Amino acid sequence: MWNVKIIRFTNVLKEYTEESEVMIMAIRTSCAYVGFFVFLLCITSTKFYSYKYNVTWNQMANRKPDFRCIWSVVDNKTKCKPVCDHGYFGLYGMKTCHQWLNCTDIKSIKGFEKIKTDTIGYVKKVWISKWDGYEVVVKKIRQNLNGPTSHDEFHSGVQFLQDFSNHPDVLQIVGHCNETLVTELHAMADATNLEKHLRHNKEFDNVFVRFQLCIDFVRIMTTLHSGHGGKVFAHCDAGNVNIMLQQYLLTDDFRLVISDVDSLLGFEIRDGVSQKRMCPFKSDRNYSQPFNAPEQYFNHKLKTFPYDEKIDIWKIPNICDRLLYRNSIKREVLPHLTALHKRCESSDPKGRPTALEVLKIYEYTYKILKKDSQIY
Repeated sequence: MWNVKIIRFTNVLKEYTEESEVMIMAIRTSCAYVGFFVFLLCITSTKFYSYKYNVTWNQMANRKPDFRCIWSVVDNKTKCKPVCDHGYFGLYGMKTCHQWLNCTDIKSIKGFEKIKTDTIGYVKKVWISKWDGYEVVVKKIRQNLNGPTSHDEFHSGVQFLQDFSNHPDVLQIVGHCNETLVTELHAMADATNLEKHLRHNKEFDNVFVRFQLCIDFVRIMTTLHSGHGGKVFAHCDAGNVNIMLQQYLLTDDFRLVISDVDSLLGFEIRDGVSQKRMCPFKSDRNYSQPFNAPEQYFNHKLKTFPYDEKIDIWKIPNICDRLLYRNSIKREVLPHLTALHKRCESSDPKGRPTALEVLKIYEYTYKILKKDSQIY
């Protein structure tokens, strides 16, 4: 009897083992198929990413942590640069980030070509040069040329670029040494050259590109007014529209970055409120109206009462009007902004909106224009 039971148990065990082996083989086959499809998905996605953003396999393996890519109207191609951590920089065409250049690195830079622009730097002399085959801009503080030199403002500007290094709206610092500053190059130069470049790139001369520049200007102002190191910042050296636009550079894809930050004034924040003060007096600074806020114009002239960052808000309508430029485009955009711009130019600074409020309304208006347009 026991022999029969043992034989039956052995047969059951054998059948169970055979079924288990079949199940295991099925599971292994399924996993192989799943693994194969996951592998294909990864390869396809990676190739798509590489094609879409024009990033090579080597760049993807070394990117830290990502790449920023644009379509360059200057080079007529897509180009990318690495997005880097504080203390590092990445230029278009570079595969990895590099530490800020030091004095030894900067002294090795050879070849200086004068910047071709109608605007001449008051504090700095500016050239295009090359470092390791990449074009960069070299700026040196003037020594008793064209009037007094503002060493404090120059070094304040360098510190600002370091504090906001690799912020997409701020000119990227490459390195500095004593009274020499090296930055990335934006070949289209400052924003006063906008009309010239749009004439050569007519496909970009439309309401969306122009209004996006207005948005960029306000977004940069939002960054300045958001604060850093216990301060918010406002423009001191901006007596008229042209001077203001000279402080911003056009990128190769018709966007704005702030570049000339030497004369930004920092307002300390106490209990969540920026403390009023006045821009340092300089005889060459002329805060003309109607571009400048009344409190800045009168207070600077009479040296009476201080002001805060709301002096920048007053300037927004005039800057956007210049960037839109063409009457046909103004007719599309400005009716949406009438009430907002009226608030921006309130004689009482407390009645003006914040930069963030303006930014949100600008972005909402852009969406409306997109929705109502046949161009997508």
